[in-house]
Amino acid sequence: MMYWNAACSPDCRTPVINEWHPSAAMQVSPLYVVTQRRDLAARYATTTRQWLVARTTYRRLHEAPVKNITALRDAARRLDQLERGRAALLRDLKALG
Repeated sequence: MMYWNAACSPDCRTPVINEWHPSAAMQVSPLYVVTQRRDLAARYATTTRQWLVARTTYRRLHEAPVKNITALRDAARRLDQLERGRAALLRDLKALG
């Protein structure tokens, strides 16, 4: 057994294990993958519906003759958050596919 710091006193030496023992490959059941895909697909569909509503709200506020800057900024922030969420969910769906 080797110690990480030989200059240290014997009572503070921490043993270093030189052997690497790979763990058994983790098996993922097909049912787990199907369940995860179904859950992600449902979340993606919900997020897409919310994104469509947010996009419509943003466009309506942007096209208004008198602009409410605070509401427009909030709508843009919401639209950006939903777009990022949709992109992340889509990446996860593709990774499971």
